Amino acid sequence: MTEFKQLNTPIYRASTVVFDDLESFLGRGSRLFDGYMYGLYGTPTVRELERRVAGIEGGARSIAVPSGQSALTSLILALCQPGDHVLMVDCIYGGTRGFAASTLARMGIAFSFIPSDAGSIAEHLRPTTRLVLLESPGSYSMEVQDIAPIAAEAKAAGVTVAIDNTWGFGASRMFEHGVDVCVTALSKYAAGGGDLCMGSITVATEDLYRTIKAFVAGLGSGVSVDDAYMVLRGLDSLEARLARHAERGLEISHWLAAQPQVHAVLNPALPGDRSHDRFRRYFTAGNGLLSIRLRNGTLDGLRPFFDGLETFRIGASWGSAHSLVALARPHGERTMDSWTESEHLLRLHIGLEHMDAIRTDLENALARLPGVAVKAAQ
Repeated sequence: MTEFKQLNTPIYRASTVVFDDLESFLGRGSRLFDGYMYGLYGTPTVRELERRVAGIEGGARSIAVPSGQSALTSLILALCQPGDHVLMVDCIYGGTRGFAASTLARMGIAFSFIPSDAGSIAEHLRPTTRLVLLESPGSYSMEVQDIAPIAAEAKAAGVTVAIDNTWGFGASRMFEHGVDVCVTALSKYAAGGGDLCMGSITVATEDLYRTIKAFVAGLGSGVSVDDAYMVLRGLDSLEARLARHAERGLEISHWLAAQPQVHAVLNPALPGDRSHDRFRRYFTAGNGLLSIRLRNGTLDGLRPFFDGLETFRIGASWGSAHSLVALARPHGERTMDSWTESEHLLRLHIGLEHMDAIRTDLENALARLPGVAVKAAQ
């Protein structure tokens, strides 16, 4: 019979894994880290996804988990215990901030914040600090920390440094700058379809891998092999999609910066952005995600922008072919950063629809705002 060969990794579905003999069955626990012992802990489909993600991030090993949020929370709980302290950047994802205020506080794990544009953490470290959690660029407000010196200060104090690298997935090598863990929401550009949830925890060392993998397994946390297959398919086109999103995101950023209704465009890939120098240091490319501050950033002042949108859809995620807009109020979720109480941000994801449709939708949305007329694209 002719051997069957295919391009893509097959979908291996399993709960039960069978063994050749009793000794193999009795020793199945040794296969948790390298091998197969039960479907929940990994099949060949999931293992291949983890291998690919680790390669893209530049790490040693990766662990697939059900969502980006579970990647962040599992990491914290795997490494910290009551009495420890977690240092977080002020622009951290809101779900993680909420988890800290509820679950970590209840468990006796302390936490505090550093400025979103921090270049040092020395004065914020405590003897009990166990983990530093960065996010660059920051959720909605798009600040980039100076990652290398922060990692060096943490390493000197024996503290693990992790970064939410969802924005930079496929366009950064954070381990080369001293980071110990990269957490990524594979739901975004990795999958590319906007139709599944998954996250990854990628680590620099085998010891970290075994510590976190054992904890995740103990939680009974695993991923769907069908979803893993879909992310694998997305990874095949990641580079091309990111390049196209980045090209469009930069074009729209330049256009928005010239609009009288726009107070500021927040996109680290845009020359002149407050974080552009750090962007060039830590990232090889941008993507289609950016935020804008409008001159009237009140909720009532922004409502007309959303009325009548056609190409853009209102939604909280990003990374698919579809253009999205989401609303955020940083003042309500910041400790170190200064934001006017009434000011909101608009976060835009520039999708892969026809550029004329994208620009026309934004032109019409800005034109609905009271004030100065929109400048037509040249």
